[in-house]
Amino acid sequence: MSQDINSIIDQLAEIDSASAKIMRKTQDEKAKYAEYISRQKQDFDLNLAEQVDAEIAQYEKSLEKESAEEIEKYKKDCANDIEKLDSLYKEKSSFLAEEIFKKIIEE
Repeated sequence: MSQDINSIIDQLAEIDSASAKIMRKTQDEKAKYAEYISRQKQDFDLNLAEQVDAEIAQYEKSLEKESAEEIEKYKKDCANDIEKLDSLYKEKSSFLAEEIFKKIIEE
């Protein structure tokens, strides 16, 4: 009977040792997996940041191009308006000067 108890105790000790090994291995795997997930998250965040930065740069470039085109259009429009005003002034400056002169003399 003493041998049976000793045998049971030995088996329980072996089971305890095996379960401790399993627990350590599980903890190691859990730590490795947590590290893997952390690296994956960092890689994802880095890739996302790079992607967002690239899209922002492309959008800024597009806005700059649109702005330059708008500015050029407004410059042309202003040049056309100035040309029209200059033409009107050349056509009517004598008439307007005479009208102004007449008004001054009448007063």
